[in-house]
Amino acid sequence: MIVEPFSISKNVEIDAERPDLRRDLHVFVAYVKDREIKRGHRDNLIPKADARRLAKLMSDKVADDEIEADSYSQWLHFVDRVALKLGFVSHDTEGVYAGYTSSAPSFPDNFMQFNAKAYDDYQKKSLAKQESILLELILKEGEGSRSEFFHSSIIGRLDCFSSFGSATGVIPCINFADIRSFLLKLLAELPTGQWLSTQSFIEFLKHKHRHFLIPAKPQYKNKWDQKEGRYSNFREGHPYKAQTAIAETDPDAFERVEGRYIERFLEGVPKLFGYIDVGYSKPDAGKYPMLGGLPTFRVNERLQRALGGSLAEPNVKVTPTFEVYVQSEVYAARVLNQLTQVGELVSDDSTTVYRLTKQKVAAAQASNHSLNVIRLLESLVTTPLPENVRRELADWSEHGEKFVLYSGFSLLETDGEVAVPERFQVECIQPGTYIVRSSKKVFEELEQLERMPLKVDHGESSFSDLPDGSSSALRRKKAKKGKPADSKPQVMLMRVTRVQLLCPDREFLQRLQSVLLGAGCPVEADGKNLSLVYSDRYEPQVGKAIRGLGNEYQVKIEDKG
Repeated sequence: MIVEPFSISKNVEIDAERPDLRRDLHVFVAYVKDREIKRGHRDNLIPKADARRLAKLMSDKVADDEIEADSYSQWLHFVDRVALKLGFVSHDTEGVYAGYTSSAPSFPDNFMQFNAKAYDDYQKKSLAKQESILLELILKEGEGSRSEFFHSSIIGRLDCFSSFGSATGVIPCINFADIRSFLLKLLAELPTGQWLSTQSFIEFLKHKHRHFLIPAKPQYKNKWDQKEGRYSNFREGHPYKAQTAIAETDPDAFERVEGRYIERFLEGVPKLFGYIDVGYSKPDAGKYPMLGGLPTFRVNERLQRALGGSLAEPNVKVTPTFEVYVQSEVYAARVLNQLTQVGELVSDDSTTVYRLTKQKVAAAQASNHSLNVIRLLESLVTTPLPENVRRELADWSEHGEKFVLYSGFSLLETDGEVAVPERFQVECIQPGTYIVRSSKKVFEELEQLERMPLKVDHGESSFSDLPDGSSSALRRKKAKKGKPADSKPQVMLMRVTRVQLLCPDREFLQRLQSVLLGAGCPVEADGKNLSLVYSDRYEPQVGKAIRGLGNEYQVKIEDKG
């Protein structure tokens, strides 16, 4: 294959940077895994609060600005769609029609779900196999009017042909997934590491594979399409002015149609996966769509290894200074996730560096008693562990077996009649004594059950005194000196008045519930009866929250006897 070298000039802007799809895919899944995300009722998009947090985690430099400006990021939406198609997450994509007059579907209570099995199965595969699965999925993205002819790449700059009439003509005859695979294989045969001429690559295809894109004898749907010819779908000219048809008999027709496709293909899948770098130049004035805007490209060695299924597993090395170096051609999520358990991230560049710490190792050992840190590292590294690291790790692991430090959790003491929901339990020390997470939610549920919970915040240096009539294994209220303890049992009754609000519909119920919870008011929602129940001591917060909805609703409260 003869493709001429290209001489880079000052008029060419090299674009070798791109968002990392492989990395952002795992970042996205990790975020969804740890949260309960309810997608938009009307647009089925990720809510702005979550989208803003995700955008800050993404490798796309403009995602955050897009969210702030339009509440929408193309890159985040793309990663969201890829995660869904790979089966890592799931949610309703069909929706329901609210009534006979509905012109678009709605998505009530559409929560995202993390699919642990699909994700774990994917991570267990080799990096080469993961690459193959992801590449095959993206190669099939975009057929017909969603192809490179009519739809710009997620990281592209070039404009496209008008998609008007793309459901007819030659477009339905084209299998774009096969064409992309064919072109990738041709790129893999080119010399790597040097800038090549896009125009010479187009000339090669014109003379050696003239019908690589549009078949020599297209299978038209009807005689009219056949009469219009193979280039009837493509017109040049400003989108808002008169456009000119490209005739098959024009001597440069191949360059103006297939040539434009090649430019847009290069800034699509090959650039997205980091298989090539590209150079842009100022296109010819008056050419719509752009022609000659991508004059050069450079093939990276990764393309050959990716297509040959020979991408290497990450190279992991532990130094005597307790630093772990990870070198990998692509984002090695499984290895990095495991190292995160036992080390602190130092740098995340071409080489990712972690530093093993005593605190992380001990905490990991404490939370997972079956974890053997030495064995874990030995399964990852490509060179033996230094002896000093091995000795220290053994000592650190013993510390994890001596104590368990629960940070951010609470101790709950109950009598035998109170059942603590399992989703809150972290550890059952003994019947009636639990270590629990989300103590605020536990407290609210116990209040709703009218169990009269008592919250005590102990200091760092000493336990706090308890109110009269209460007791704890941590601290008991001592009787005052000089006064004998009363032998009669003390009984304290607590009267709780509960208020019930009946809402007109589920949408307002969910909106009001969200506002009340945000105001710190524990409230019990009943979706079946469209009711909210709360203690009357929260009446001021409820009134303030309802008044705050005045910009959205005209709220009137009517007492019902």
